[in-house]
Amino acid sequence: MRGKPYLYNLTSLRGIAAILVAVLHFHFFVTPVATSHMAHVIDKFYLMVDLFFILSGFIMCYVYESSFNKGVSKTRYKNFIVARLARIYPLHVLTIGAEVLIFICLVSKIGYDNLGPFKQHLYRLDGIPVQLAFLQTIGIYNFDTWNAPAWSLNAEWWAYVLFPFLFIAFRKLKGVTKFIPIILAVLGWVLIEFVLSAKEPFMDFPLNPDKKTLDVNWHYGTLRGIIGFICGMGIWLIFEKVRFKSILGNGWTLIMVAVISFLSMLLGWYDVVTVFLFAIIILASAYGSKGIDKFYRIAILNKLGVWSFSIYIWHMILIHVILIPFTKVGANPKKVFQGFIDQVPSFLLLLGFLVLASIIGWISFKYIETPTRKWIKKKYSVQ
Repeated sequence: MRGKPYLYNLTSLRGIAAILVAVLHFHFFVTPVATSHMAHVIDKFYLMVDLFFILSGFIMCYVYESSFNKGVSKTRYKNFIVARLARIYPLHVLTIGAEVLIFICLVSKIGYDNLGPFKQHLYRLDGIPVQLAFLQTIGIYNFDTWNAPAWSLNAEWWAYVLFPFLFIAFRKLKGVTKFIPIILAVLGWVLIEFVLSAKEPFMDFPLNPDKKTLDVNWHYGTLRGIIGFICGMGIWLIFEKVRFKSILGNGWTLIMVAVISFLSMLLGWYDVVTVFLFAIIILASAYGSKGIDKFYRIAILNKLGVWSFSIYIWHMILIHVILIPFTKVGANPKKVFQGFIDQVPSFLLLLGFLVLASIIGWISFKYIETPTRKWIKKKYSVQ
């Protein structure tokens, strides 16, 4: 990436997405933070993970263009894989260890038999090697295991493995054929939403033939991640030629597409429509403009973007820790928690949670994520 400007806008966008995922899980697992139509929007925040995938595909092209522009050598491929592993694996392992400690606390508090089927499945011991091998998203189990948000790391890892070879193929596209990756991504999203999502089992519940969503994790999550990556790579091909900068590189277009995205989630449009709009938001953000850049350069947004991976990977563990004292035999800890804080406005609880999650993200980024990434790259990269 030497000689290229740092994409502050996309860093801040990643931070916004990480916070919205945290809002979704707090709303779902701790206490509702909205009712009526706004709750419909929050329920759709699982699509922020697809935004992550698209962003990753774009950024990988932007960063590694010079490395793979003329082919994939053994040395460059190894260094790429080492760098990607160094980015995600240390926190992946550490957060699974944290979940093991939570599991021990819960068992000592109420006993294994009282955990209920969901927690018993979440904390199944044979799920640990599956998680560590990035195999959670290929259909081995019918529900998440351990640190549930880590499913996206499982999916993203296999997108990393394929990325250099996809890059070589897409780099050769010329003219209108540069739109092929985006077309493939849209077709892939349609396949997931209208065909595969109804076929993904959930625990022992019967399949719902009317289910239409991109929220597939444990069976088709790897496909979902690779499709998002491919879209991001296609967006980069367009960005590279700056053909649409005059149209998309202005704040009004970005605001308009963001509003339409909001309406798509509010009104329950098909997920494929929403994620396609996300791709346009990413492209417009990458192009930038005076107004766009000013917004994304807000200090707190950029900080959240820098800490986004740590925020994302730790926030569910924070939720599990919060609920430990409220876990009782035969009771839903969410309902017990709500009864305990019944007089406290939910938005204040959410704000406190997001601040705490951000502080944990900062600490994790500074003292765990960054040092371990540098150490692994230094020790295992080929010079």
